[in-house]
Amino acid sequence: MKKRSIFQSITKDLRKGVRRLFWFFYTDIKYKYLTINFNKNKSLKEFKISILLPTRERSVKFKRMLDSLITTCKNIYRIELLILIDEDDKELKKYEEILKDTKYKNLNSKIYIINLPSHAKRNNYLAEKSSGEILFPFNDDVIFISQNWDKEIDLEFSKIKNQPYCLWINSGQKYLYLHSDFPVLNRIWYEKLGYIGSEFFNFWYLDTWICDLSLRSKKFLISKNIKLYQYSAHTIKEEVDSTHLKNIKNDIPKKDEIIWLETKNERKKDAKLLI
Repeated sequence: MKKRSIFQSITKDLRKGVRRLFWFFYTDIKYKYLTINFNKNKSLKEFKISILLPTRERSVKFKRMLDSLITTCKNIYRIELLILIDEDDKELKKYEEILKDTKYKNLNSKIYIINLPSHAKRNNYLAEKSSGEILFPFNDDVIFISQNWDKEIDLEFSKIKNQPYCLWINSGQKYLYLHSDFPVLNRIWYEKLGYIGSEFFNFWYLDTWICDLSLRSKKFLISKNIKLYQYSAHTIKEEVDSTHLKNIKNDIPKKDEIIWLETKNERKKDAKLLI
């Protein structure tokens, strides 16, 4: 097979980038128009939302996240919080004590104590236990910023009828038109694929895999109105902890990057299931 020149490679990448940008702007305009007409003609459906939260030795960050959840959510009664904690987690009792606080009494929360080897397997386990129409893979180092973010989820997913879809939201990243760190999925997406995260990986790339499938299938919405903030250990030195260090040791990010590059055909195949 004849190898492409550097010029040909750059040209192909530029064309791909232009097509992607065109699609993003088209999508943005399309759904702004849909929102205007939707608000005129329809009433919102209120979805049950399942938040999937694997966590380890981060009870303080967990409480910070919980406080943001209950103070920003419009209707806490339709939120289902599923928490997965490792059997050897030293802070297990602290998590349980936090959830006993009366200010969380209206939150439907469930703790699952089980050891699973990867971030994707943990999310898939929680998805299997969930009952919501909307599945929201989440992190313990993230907080909700936007008030009534659950109503915004209603607004976006009410536009979709019986199709698998992914909602991209803003967690402070500058590249919302290229990627979402915390994509939200409807149950049809999960049922079509049979999983939330690809289990090829050790820890990373759950969000990247989801976004890649949504791009390939063109099954995604973008909301600039739902804002999160992540206290990322990558950028905030004080946030570095044992959980973060565990997930970057032994070249885990590099190993997962190699797996990502080697699984392009699998992503193509799974994207077809969404079309």
